[in-house]
Amino acid sequence: MEELPRQRVLRALEHKAPRRVPFSWGFGPTGEEQAALDAYLARFGANFDDLERATCDIRYAGARYLGPKFPERTDMWGIRRRPVSYGFGVYDEFEHFPLAGVETVSAVENYPWPKPEWFDFSRIADDIRSTGENGRYAIRAGGGNPFEIFCWMTGLEESLVKLLELPEVVSAALDRITDFFCRMCRSMLDAAHGGIDLVFTADDLGGQHGLLMSRQTYRKILMPFHRRLHDTIHAYEGPRTLYHSDGSVVDLLDDLIEAGVDILEAVQVDADGMAPEGLKMRFGDRLSFHGGVSVQQLLPRATSDEVRQEVARLKRVFGAGGGYICAPAHAIQALTPPENVIAMVEEAVEQPLAALLKRSK
Repeated sequence: MEELPRQRVLRALEHKAPRRVPFSWGFGPTGEEQAALDAYLARFGANFDDLERATCDIRYAGARYLGPKFPERTDMWGIRRRPVSYGFGVYDEFEHFPLAGVETVSAVENYPWPKPEWFDFSRIADDIRSTGENGRYAIRAGGGNPFEIFCWMTGLEESLVKLLELPEVVSAALDRITDFFCRMCRSMLDAAHGGIDLVFTADDLGGQHGLLMSRQTYRKILMPFHRRLHDTIHAYEGPRTLYHSDGSVVDLLDDLIEAGVDILEAVQVDADGMAPEGLKMRFGDRLSFHGGVSVQQLLPRATSDEVRQEVARLKRVFGAGGGYICAPAHAIQALTPPENVIAMVEEAVEQPLAALLKRSK
């Protein structure tokens, strides 16, 4: 009997071994890398969308934005971005931080915060049925990223300074942001009628060599808001929290688990302390993992054979007894050899490219 993608994902997250480890594209390739993959796959009469449909065990559903229009390049939080070229592509960089320089709780409370009423949840159940092909695929939805939004509104350096010098201002902003996301999650999960399996939450808390803040600061200021958001999600039967953080976060994993994280997303194995063996041994009975395939070193720099060997190792280590969804650790960057991306996915899903593309037709 065929093991459906959703069954594969849920079995892994129950810490049971599926017939094979589930696969997700996570953040997927950047626009420039997708164009390179499209060119590579064109020789087979296919493109990246075909490959994604044939391989990804998880699909996305969400609400529709119906709120007010904002100035060009400005989002509902008041953050403005501008495109910046890096030579052969473009990234959006932050240009205006609406909470920069704010030093009082009253200024935070008087800020024009976005409203969940700006979103339409009425079609989520229908979208889940069509996108998930009536239960064939696991469904992921967005949940929220409170501290990251605060950093985007304030600037990273100023945000970290305010954690120490003006914690009451940080807490006031996090309270408003978390309340928005909790209300969004309740509306979304009510409308989904049990159709959502994963709720994506995020806050980057680690750099390459360690935490962006002390563990004490995390527990005192940020952790209560993470717990509130995750408790809101866990009040519903079924959905698990898929929490994203880049970097070395090993020293916070006990706290993140306590705050309601079910699955660690990204799993940046190139960062200090993030070796798969140690993570699985210390946390594997309480935490699942999503990611791990390095976009820093492995995919852009290794040979295709080395990519296959590492993906097989990640599946063997993280996937022992379940608890693993194989995926790139973040967005696959431009100039990554398409052959390496194909090697990753072939090893992950245990099928050659020709068979995968045949399935997508």
